Amino acid sequence: MGKVNKEEVVKSVTGTTAGRDSSDTLRLWERYKTRAAFWRYLTLLQIITTFGLMASALVFFSNADTVVEVPTKPEPGTYSVNRLPDAEYISVAQSVVNLIETYQPYTVEQQFQTARKYLFDDALENFDGLYTGGSDPIVDTVVNLGRTQQFRIDAGRVRVNRYKREGFMRVSVRIPGVRYKMFGFKHLPPETSEWFLEMTTIPRNAYNEYGIVVTDMRENSLDAAKKVPAKSAQG
Repeated sequence: MGKVNKEEVVKSVTGTTAGRDSSDTLRLWERYKTRAAFWRYLTLLQIITTFGLMASALVFFSNADTVVEVPTKPEPGTYSVNRLPDAEYISVAQSVVNLIETYQPYTVEQQFQTARKYLFDDALENFDGLYTGGSDPIVDTVVNLGRTQQFRIDAGRVRVNRYKREGFMRVSVRIPGVRYKMFGFKHLPPETSEWFLEMTTIPRNAYNEYGIVVTDMRENSLDAAKKVPAKSAQG
């Protein structure tokens, strides 16, 4: 019986020689070894990074201080007309109209005096002559007759218009609504009207945060039956 050749047996079974198979296996093992080393190093790096970040977070958390930033008190100055949004002018306009139009006999004088703080130039002069001064001011009429009045603003129809007049920017606010008057227990028919208030800005002060003032105002009746054209504001 002849001697068996190992390489021929391996070749007959696997179709390749033992030396070639060992070489392929070695190369495959080397590739797996390289990949395993890469993932091992990456895992170690992730673990170290994670613990480092956790330690940093604990240090920052333990040493953190709450800082509250309080804005500085506004210094004397003037806001330009274009710097303020429409909402600020609408707010002032509605406040003035409510002070003038919605009152009771016991509060009307105080409300008119508060409304004067927002008036300037012609608006203030005309208001004093019609509402609080003159021979027959509205404030006396309201108190003597015991008149109660309410003006319900139609907020959905309020409009703002910006324009330049006499070289200065102005803002006009339109305030429409319905006026209800009552003398004792007697209710008068409601009146539909609208207010137009022309506004600008002056140096702000303790009583006027943004310095918004009304320089002119008028009231128009919208009742078709009366057909009253634009006129000076009346209570």
